Amino acid sequence: MDVVEEREQSGKELPKWREEEELAFDVSPGVRCSARTVTAGDLLEAVSVLELNPADPYLELRSVSYGGGVTRLSTVREMMEQLQQQGKRVVAMINADFFSSLGVPSGLQITDGELVTSPAVTKVLMAVEPDGTVRLAHGVKLEATVTVDGTGASAEVDAVNRTRARQFDRHLFLYTHRFGETTRTTDDGVEAVLAPLTPAAPLRAGEAVPAVVQEVREGGGTAIGEAAYVLSGTGDKADWLRQHLKPGTQVSLAVGLDQGIGRARQVLSGSSTLAFVLLEDGSIPEGLLDQSIKLNTDRHPRTVLATRQGKLYAVVIDGRQAGHSDGMTLAETAAYLQQMGMEQAINVDGGGSTTCLVRLPGDIGPSLLNRPSDGFEREVGNALAIISTAPQGPLERLVVLPAGPAVVYAGSRIAFLAKGQDGCGNAVAPDGLSWSAEPEVGEIDTDGLFTAADGEAAGSVTVRTGEVSRTVELRVTSRISRLVLEPESALLEPNGSIQFRPRAYGPDGEELLLSADRLVWSADGGHVIGPDGVLHAGAEAGGGTVRIACGSVQAEAAYQIGKPPLILADFERLDGLQAAETHAVPGSVRLTRTERPHPVRFGRFSGRLTYDFTGMPGASRAIVRLLSGGGEPVREVEGAPDRFGLWVYGDGSNHRLRICTIDANENPRNLVFGSGRVDWTGWRYVYAEIPSNTRYPLRVTQLELLETDDTLKGSGVLYLDNLRAEYVRLDEDLEGPVFDSHSPSPDTAVNGPVTELSVRVTDEESGIDAASIKVWLNGALQTHTFDRASGRISVALPDPLPAGPYSILAEAADQSGNPAAPAASWQFIVL
Repeated sequence: MDVVEEREQSGKELPKWREEEELAFDVSPGVRCSARTVTAGDLLEAVSVLELNPADPYLELRSVSYGGGVTRLSTVREMMEQLQQQGKRVVAMINADFFSSLGVPSGLQITDGELVTSPAVTKVLMAVEPDGTVRLAHGVKLEATVTVDGTGASAEVDAVNRTRARQFDRHLFLYTHRFGETTRTTDDGVEAVLAPLTPAAPLRAGEAVPAVVQEVREGGGTAIGEAAYVLSGTGDKADWLRQHLKPGTQVSLAVGLDQGIGRARQVLSGSSTLAFVLLEDGSIPEGLLDQSIKLNTDRHPRTVLATRQGKLYAVVIDGRQAGHSDGMTLAETAAYLQQMGMEQAINVDGGGSTTCLVRLPGDIGPSLLNRPSDGFEREVGNALAIISTAPQGPLERLVVLPAGPAVVYAGSRIAFLAKGQDGCGNAVAPDGLSWSAEPEVGEIDTDGLFTAADGEAAGSVTVRTGEVSRTVELRVTSRISRLVLEPESALLEPNGSIQFRPRAYGPDGEELLLSADRLVWSADGGHVIGPDGVLHAGAEAGGGTVRIACGSVQAEAAYQIGKPPLILADFERLDGLQAAETHAVPGSVRLTRTERPHPVRFGRFSGRLTYDFTGMPGASRAIVRLLSGGGEPVREVEGAPDRFGLWVYGDGSNHRLRICTIDANENPRNLVFGSGRVDWTGWRYVYAEIPSNTRYPLRVTQLELLETDDTLKGSGVLYLDNLRAEYVRLDEDLEGPVFDSHSPSPDTAVNGPVTELSVRVTDEESGIDAASIKVWLNGALQTHTFDRASGRISVALPDPLPAGPYSILAEAADQSGNPAAPAASWQFIVL
């Protein structure tokens, strides 16, 4: 593998990451956690780092999947809870491999020495050796055969516990009970059921398994017994099974892995499109620096494993959340790890799957430490569990929340909480707590409720039980420079309520501990909000603004009262959706799920609608039917929505996109999305207004892409996400940025030196996310600057452009994640 040691990226220096903030703590023996905020230029990143010492006798690393098999997806938390039910003390967990929708990890998994699943080749992996040491490897091959006793006839096994789809037409797969109750295969193969002569023995690399053939059958979907194996072949390997295996035939299975990986006790891997070696002997692989490859320029959340001086580091990087964390490209991630001094590193997963659970000081079990980009914990294929076997001991130290040192706003009432730990970080409930406060800073009651003094002061709060105590240093201030109200916008059900929470900051940017009753609260729209920040909504729909004030410092948040949007199709699953066509090339209209790096707006999947109207007369339609629970092509929409909304990644085809409905009077209404035609490329949120004279309830039958003009008919693809019914107009940012003021001007011939390229980008709502900006010149990514005040994106060229044609592409998104649609794309000629 070609690597580079210098931090040059196509002539551009890789980012030099700067640590702005760090919170570090010991989790258990051999485990230390660090939550960091790092920056580089306009990039802001939230990074969680687990430092793991495999040499610690109380540390156990384990690869886990739901139920120990590859039968379904589950969240990291669900896998953790299964381990806890087995009596394991889990102190941290992260997501691991990429995976299929059926729950099969993309690469190799070994758990406690048992081979759970393996493809023919695993791109990158982490292995825990029998002596507990950890190593990273790449390009690991499966070496497996089945041999007939006596004749010596043998066949190569291509994969273990993998999904055998129709494209595997000359393959032999091996299945164990870890794959589920059946092989879940298509009917175009031959399958042989084997009974191991040692039924209780798990499948282990490097150990031959003698077995006897019980059955050979045509087709797929063969049942897998708890103590049985199934061989599933297609093409010439199906012929081999037919020829050589009969009931009673004795065979030997030999499964191995090269590079000595078969000896490992635990293996987790990455083997999808985005699985890469990030560092090899401290250097960045050259392939990551080629910016003509789009995968190398995309910023995403990342889950990374790295090693340094015998230790394993699990690094979780949040992303796709402007203002919290932008995510990193592969090269940026590699540069960050290089700055950390890592020696070897691999990217195993990322995106919305990136999850990090850690036991916080004083807690019994782990909590979510990072912020997944989907807003929730996504189901994944497998995970790395960090388990502590340290024995429970007596109380040794106290953990106080809020932690110190802290700054408190004058007069605020703050509830302090104390938790206990033994010497190994295990939770111990403290008894007989005694609280005290230095009188200069305020007073505290027996339950830990602290009331700050009214003026500037410094001092401490102490909690004690027996000989164990903890002191928190405090400073009291009466100066607030900035207030923030969370959430910034809220949607309440009629007669519902919501808690708004204030955050306060001092003159130096430090966050202050503040009780809500120290502020002046108000709400317009005729609704009531108390000094605790709880807004109580009335029965009528509407909206308004909540305001807080402390002297001249103010903040506000918007709220709406009404029914939340109803998701009709999120395309994470295609249940209840059906593709159909009229006057289209037969078989061309298909609805499938797709995932990144293809366009996805929310979650893991979007819907990919392909079509071909070429040469087909009449009204051509690509249809997505919305089915009822009983499978009928109609779905009732509850309540009285006033419009439908849909995220569409357009193809610029200019075909009409509409949603077909039936009202309570059985009147069909075809409602057009947006301006009437798909005249854009990229993501755009479009909506279809529901006429005011509509009789409810409303039923939806289908989405359809329609073209009646034969001169406009062709093929294309749309990506769809989050079809929903809307009941109130929410305070949402759904419009992406807009480009203008291109320089050089589009479609012009420039006579003279061109040393700078520029374009202006503006966004009227949340503002431009600077980290999202990319500029290409003739397909080559360029270094750019962005002036936020003017919105000007500029590329300073090192030399004047020589004569010839040029094309520029600029992309940007706003702080809400809405991309500009269209992007800025133009051409010019230098004479």
